[in-house]
Amino acid sequence: MTDKLEPGKLPQDILERFLSYTSRERGVLIGAHAGEDAALVEGSEKLIITADPITFTEEDIAVYTVAVNCNDIVAMGGEPAYLTTTILLPPGVSVPVVERLFRGLKEASKIAGISWIGGHTEVTDSVNRVVVSGQVVGFLRGKATPSSGARPGEVIVMTKWAGLEGTTIIAREKRELVERLIDSERAEEIRDWIYRPGISILKEGRILREVEISAAHDPTEGGIATGIHEIATRSECGVILEEKSITVREETRLICNELGIDPLGLLSSGVFLFTSREDEAERAVKLLQRESIDASIIGRITGKRGEVLLERGSSRVPLPIFNRDEIIKVLE
Repeated sequence: MTDKLEPGKLPQDILERFLSYTSRERGVLIGAHAGEDAALVEGSEKLIITADPITFTEEDIAVYTVAVNCNDIVAMGGEPAYLTTTILLPPGVSVPVVERLFRGLKEASKIAGISWIGGHTEVTDSVNRVVVSGQVVGFLRGKATPSSGARPGEVIVMTKWAGLEGTTIIAREKRELVERLIDSERAEEIRDWIYRPGISILKEGRILREVEISAAHDPTEGGIATGIHEIATRSECGVILEEKSITVREETRLICNELGIDPLGLLSSGVFLFTSREDEAERAVKLLQRESIDASIIGRITGKRGEVLLERGSSRVPLPIFNRDEIIKVLE
């Protein structure tokens, strides 16, 4: 019997075996089974629902799927609970590869404290590599913190550093180039950023549960710069960012300079952007730093709608917006 999969649904015996990796606890009344199109769970609270596909990388795709989707729930002020996935596999993919993916989703979900309850999986010639699209449902905890909630006079806080996710992807996808710029030991550390400090903001969300946050955002495609623009647009306000306050790791600068890309426009999952009153922001920074999470106030909200500026010393320039993430220049 071959272990190569052909286009179409997975064979039922193989699918049933793989679905054993999904969750059955936490109020799951009907979980994932071959032939079931949806899961049934108990609940009476306000739900937050999000969905995101992972398309930039195939390595450690389970970790990205869980983190990126859970981050959106945290940024809205919630606690993620349930994950469903649509998994598209290229013809000829091997059964062991798919089993590693399922096992990885199980482990990543367990670490995040959520239940992976099923979804859809098929082999299709519409893709030439594994693609996973996740959907996470969570519960609102306290006040919602949409990106539209920022108000003039508030300040902006950022955790970790710009281009975190993009840098680790480049270090994985362009190993020879990165190891030519940076010694192999440091290059391995960058590849490990996906786990340490991690591309999840779940820890930040839990630490900041009692902090008064007005708006929050998980900057993904288009990086920090586009995330700031999105807050400004949704909140109908202006922003002045202090370039000197935005943390960019030396490794990220070296790689970006070599590739001619801007770290402020580079994938930044793992970074948490949020706005609040200055006193609350200062309290938040202290709470985060106490738990060994880098955090700093990087700018302020103004009443000048549509004016988003980057302060460089004594001058101010328009903050670029990146409709295409900078990593596309590297991977296309």
